[in-house]
Amino acid sequence: MHAQLPMLVKAWFTLDLFLVLFPPLHWAASGADPVFGVPRALLYLLSVCAFIALSVVVACICDPSLRGGGR
Repeated sequence: MHAQLPMLVKAWFTLDLFLVLFPPLHWAASGADPVFGVPRALLYLLSVCAFIALSVVVACICDPSLRGGGR
C-alpha cells in the first residue's frame, strides 16, 4: 500500500510548477529598481528556489513512510 501525500502538498507542488514554468512572472519582476539592494529578477529567482526547497522539505515531513509509519 502506498501512502498519499496531503492535498496541501500536492497543491504546493502545482504552484511550484506554475512559478517555474511561467516566465511572464519572471519578466514582470525584472525591473530596474532593486529591492534591498538586490535586482528584482534575482530576488524572484532566489525566492522561487527557496519556495520549492521548502515544499520538498514539507513533503518529506508529511510522508509517513519516511517517518517509519508505513512500509
